[in-house]
Amino acid sequence: MMRVLYDCDNTLGLPRREIDDGLTLLYLLGRSDIELLGVTTTFGNGPLDEVFPQTVKLLRVLGRDDVRVVKGASARGQPPTEAARFLAETAAAHPGEVSLLATGPLGNLRAAAQLDPDFFHNLKQLVCMGGYLTPLRIGWRNLPELNLSSDPEAAHSVLNSPCPVTLMNAHICLQAGFGWRDLRRARFWSRALRRVVRNWLVTFSLYCGVSVFYLWDLLPAIYISEPDLFDENRVTVCSTVADLETGTLVVAGNSAGARVNMPSCILDSTRFMDLFFAAWQRAPAWSL
Repeated sequence: MMRVLYDCDNTLGLPRREIDDGLTLLYLLGRSDIELLGVTTTFGNGPLDEVFPQTVKLLRVLGRDDVRVVKGASARGQPPTEAARFLAETAAAHPGEVSLLATGPLGNLRAAAQLDPDFFHNLKQLVCMGGYLTPLRIGWRNLPELNLSSDPEAAHSVLNSPCPVTLMNAHICLQAGFGWRDLRRARFWSRALRRVVRNWLVTFSLYCGVSVFYLWDLLPAIYISEPDLFDENRVTVCSTVADLETGTLVVAGNSAGARVNMPSCILDSTRFMDLFFAAWQRAPAWSL
């Protein structure tokens, strides 16, 4: 059984807001081999005053009130919050056993290490989504990076942490598109959830001029459960805080920097898709 903590900026269900954090939560709940120890929330896709209650509501409508949701950072550089304390205490209670999945700004993680200097040492691994190697263009839009850049000091601290770090950057996430054919495949979803996903597909398609949106946050979640689906790509990230202000990942050869695993390829896209569809089908039903 894999023990997982999920730090996210979920806005699934809110009008014109990103949905991939919520779909990732459904994936985690649909895996019988994952014990979800709790969900910590941060600003990002929306302000914390939207993210936190929406995540509580999502777990309630899924019938999973037993999963603790903890309120975290509401801004860049915030002092330790309840979420940071929860992360530090949970990792300390299960040393070497917890995989921390982080799909938003990383302030909660940095603050947890401020509370407990052994925090990163206590983790089994840290798997994040964020950053890009070159500016990201999708359709007719240049899209800004929104995770590492929202709290670059925290991102720099986390990337340089002593635990094993895997980072899914924006470029590999472009291999995980979700389009109309995929929505038709998800007939097992409730009408309410299908409507939410359809609305986001229309919104993103109109904004960027493409017929898909991207499952950004599913990649690190699937890496935790199925790492063999990705290539191992050990690199040295030399990004400064100034680089991370834009989410830019500077990769160098053997120079000093953060040694991280940054996969560049999904090795079996069919199996990748099958895995999260299977987990979604097993997840609790959304009913509003």
